[in-house]
Amino acid sequence: MLFLCVACGGEKKQVAPASAVAVDDDRPVDGGTLNRRMDIDVVTLNPIVGTNRYDRLVAQYLFTPLIHLDRNLQPIAGLAESWKISDDGLLYTFELNPKATFSDGTPVKASDVVFTLRKVTDPASEALQIAGNFEYLDLAKTRAVDADTVEIAFKQPLAAQLISFNDVLTVPEHIYGKGDFRKSFNEMAVGSGPYRLVRRVAGKEVVVERRGDYWGERPHIQTVVFKLIDSHGVAFNALRRGDIDESMIASDTWVREQKNPDVTKIIDFQRFYTLNYNFVAWNNRHPILGDKRVRRALAMCIPVESVVNDLYHGTARAMSGPFTPDEWAFNPRVPVVRHDVAAAKQLLATAGWIDRDGDGVLDRDGRKFKISILSMTGSATGAQIMQMIQSELRKAGVEVSIEMMDGAAAIQRILAGNIDGAYLSWDLDPDPDQYITFHSSQVPPHGQNFIHYSNPVADQLIEQSRREIDLSKRQELYWKLHEVLADDQPYAWVVQVSLKWGVNKRVRGVTASRGTGYFLWYPGELGWWIAPRR
Repeated sequence: MLFLCVACGGEKKQVAPASAVAVDDDRPVDGGTLNRRMDIDVVTLNPIVGTNRYDRLVAQYLFTPLIHLDRNLQPIAGLAESWKISDDGLLYTFELNPKATFSDGTPVKASDVVFTLRKVTDPASEALQIAGNFEYLDLAKTRAVDADTVEIAFKQPLAAQLISFNDVLTVPEHIYGKGDFRKSFNEMAVGSGPYRLVRRVAGKEVVVERRGDYWGERPHIQTVVFKLIDSHGVAFNALRRGDIDESMIASDTWVREQKNPDVTKIIDFQRFYTLNYNFVAWNNRHPILGDKRVRRALAMCIPVESVVNDLYHGTARAMSGPFTPDEWAFNPRVPVVRHDVAAAKQLLATAGWIDRDGDGVLDRDGRKFKISILSMTGSATGAQIMQMIQSELRKAGVEVSIEMMDGAAAIQRILAGNIDGAYLSWDLDPDPDQYITFHSSQVPPHGQNFIHYSNPVADQLIEQSRREIDLSKRQELYWKLHEVLADDQPYAWVVQVSLKWGVNKRVRGVTASRGTGYFLWYPGELGWWIAPRR
């Protein structure tokens, strides 16, 4: 929000001292340092092999995507000024901005885009986040027509293909074509974005600085510092002190502080739903968890209503599957799995899990029902949810151990498939394609089906839906997929949490997209500016 302060008085005029500077709160100014919070450390600065949210949030400053998404998540010009799509949807022709340069001063060429796509589709790159959306890329027919024109060919058309180019962050071949692509560029970056890398200190911070030679519309803020603070409580105290300028806010803190006048005079509070949900991922190859009856019974032990009302104070909503209630792919007929421990015990009994020796823990074929659930440090609410799940599962005869790990280490372990279960959240793409998360071909290193879920019916629905151009038919396919996934329970879907955010009032130009919140749309965070001190 922008606040305009207007002083009104009589006819007597006051002359300001020569040292005073008038400030127009509505007029953007250049300069200043923005201190942003990371709750999970960056894993890599290589935009092709990024694995978590902050890998991309930092990359947004250092690289310019082939296309941007606007506030309504519609494609607009990015690195490409314009594009054409063939009638059959198999050929995309992009005209790059001829002024575009990388941070080392070299021009961005169409051949760099081809090189980047080659790395995206190379299995050795392990581009888990984006490779699935380019599975049908036809590299043999993809070519640089000239320095600024690239033709990108596909073997099959996909309904969401254009939006997928928002994930193509072009890297220069003359830099990234040398060394080990997966390992050599974790600590350095040469991109076409409006900022250049100053330094990365693993486990502490990432610092970027505005490029004086940026070829596009230059952002206002001079320096952006990402500070690693994994605890929401510590981060809020840092926000109050002014050590950081923005942070996600825990729900209990939001309820307590959003009307505190001592806080609201320096912090703007906002709450909004975005494309996200929280869930417990189950290892579908696990000897116990491979049975969908068991997975449903475990979901029935999660006290979702208590999570929504007691922990999130009504600022979250229960989830029934992989589509959020605001998405057109969401099937309203699919019910939420309700909390019912007694019914869960009965369902587990049908799967052969009974407490035969009276010790309070279910067993079958001489094996006790004991599992572990991994969770990331930093969120007090997340820790409370894990304790609630642990307590309710104990009532059902399931012994659960909770493993707490820091974010970056936890993600590496999860992608390696070395889990029983894990409490996680997804930030979703604007298009509801479920290919990289649930298709059986997308287990790491090919995609992010790290739970090894496999169902031929789901595979077929995913394949059909991502190729279907007719929106009504595509919606019908997603509604069926919603039903299949809700029945299989590869995840225990828990809640969609509305994001609560605090931003220092010195930061201006802060607006949100309905789908992605403050970040990852254009101009988004690149349109922010810092008001000078009075």
